[in-house]
Amino acid sequence: MENRFVDAPIISIDSTTCNKCGLCSIICPIRVFDFRKEEIPVIQNNDECVLCGQCLCVCPTNSINHSGFDKSNFINIQNKNKIDTNNAFDFLTQRRSVRNYRKEIPSNEILEKIANIAGFAPGGPHHRVGWIRNITIVSGYDNMKIVSDISADYMTEMIKTIGSWYMKLAAKYDDRAKAALGIIPSFKYSLNEYKRENDLITYNAPAAIFLHAPIKSSTPQTDCDAACMLIQLYANANGLGTCWNGIIQGAAAGDYIKNYKRMSEFLKIPNGHKCYAAMTIGFPSIKLHSIPERKTEISWIN
Repeated sequence: MENRFVDAPIISIDSTTCNKCGLCSIICPIRVFDFRKEEIPVIQNNDECVLCGQCLCVCPTNSINHSGFDKSNFINIQNKNKIDTNNAFDFLTQRRSVRNYRKEIPSNEILEKIANIAGFAPGGPHHRVGWIRNITIVSGYDNMKIVSDISADYMTEMIKTIGSWYMKLAAKYDDRAKAALGIIPSFKYSLNEYKRENDLITYNAPAAIFLHAPIKSSTPQTDCDAACMLIQLYANANGLGTCWNGIIQGAAAGDYIKNYKRMSEFLKIPNGHKCYAAMTIGFPSIKLHSIPERKTEISWIN
């Protein structure tokens, strides 16, 4: 899979319609437009364009042409305040991690609809690498069994690595190594339950979503995390539940296990990409009647 829009885009301004307001130069995060009062902006630094599209969205006369965008696909903003603060709070707080799913497999159409929201998540695609979000969807119980089996194998290898004499020695001096040792009991318990056909890895989910990004992009972890959260919220709005799953993500990334590629090969993640976030997804089988308390510590610098 090749990265699109890596080459510098072609940007131009229609001098016959431009009203010389300079809004494009104000909103552009990397100053592609050099604006002087009562003059048509001059294009500069177009090789630094991050494809945010803000210039096109703010131009009141539709005078900007950009090779990276088809303006006919733009979405008009309507009802900016459609969701009031109370509804927004209810919606955000009622999203819960789901580990109990109905047997029904979500349709490809609804899964694709939900996954496509990832494109609207914030990101840092400097030089346009990583601008397009990359997602692999695994659907169906046969395929999910493969995901669970590979994840179990990955956990077994992780136990060997984390439980090595080297890690035990490092844990005496390094808090991160000590924290890593702390996950071994949980891994062993989950593996034992999995052998007893009690799936504590993917929780018998009918589908999973993996987000991967070019390793050479500027903020791949943050980009995938942001997209993952947006997908979870949109899934909730569409009646589906999700659970952010670090085990299947770690297996897909091959984290901490040298040359571990079983999951990435199954998912057909392209060379140069890495999985940074993953989740299980399906229709919840249990409804909650309340939301547990959550606390946030806030510090002020006034």
